[in-house]
Order: sequence, then structure tokens, then C-alpha cells
Amino acid sequence: MKKMVLLGSGALATLMLAGCATQPPAMQAFSEPVDRSSMQFACGNGEKVEMQFYPEQGMGVLLRSGWTVDLPKQAAESGYAYSNGPTTVLGKGNELTIQIGHLAPIWCRSSRPMMVAGGSQGSVR
Repeated sequence: MKKMVLLGSGALATLMLAGCATQPPAMQAFSEPVDRSSMQFACGNGEKVEMQFYPEQGMGVLLRSGWTVDLPKQAAESGYAYSNGPTTVLGKGNELTIQIGHLAPIWCRSSRPMMVAGGSQGSVR
């Protein structure tokens, strides 16, 4: 229960800070990389994972603990979603959540700046 309270507080702080960010439309962050690329993430459980994006093939690949999981792209209202059924990756910007079956979701964040319009890189604050 204590873990849920901490995650809830972090999510609330993230939402509050995100609501304060105002940028011109040309600098809004894309929801996922636009070309074949990958991002590395540090997760709340101490793991490091990598997500590779293949938009032309409609696929993503999750690299985790020496395993690779091919994940077809799914429709998402916001951000991006990849799932093969048992494993689902939901993300937006430099954050993602890994859901495996009925296990607790794994929250991860990349230290790499988010991709922004115009091909330049920067972080949203």
C-alpha cells in the first residue's frame, strides 16, 4: 500500500508540472520517435530496459533482462502502445509502463531528452 501512495504522489506531481508547461506548437514533444530508433529506460524496480521503435513496420521491440519481445503497435488515445497480448508497453514522451499479464505494472523513465518537432532535441519542463 505504501508503494501505491508513493507512485500516486509522483503521478500527481508529474500531472501538475505537465499542466504548467506552455510551449509554442512547433516545440510540442512527439509521443514517440519518428524513425527507427531506440530509447533506454531506468525502471522503478531497478531494472534497465530498452525499447526499439520500428514505425514503418508497425512494431516495437522490448529488450529486458536479456530477453527480446516483439510487440505489434496498438491504437492509443495518447502516446503509444505496443502489445502482443501478455506483454504491453504504454508510453508517452520519455516515460513508459510495462504490463506483463496480471503482474504489477513497471514504471520506467528515460534520461534522454524527448524528441521535439523540427528535428532538434530538448526536454519539456
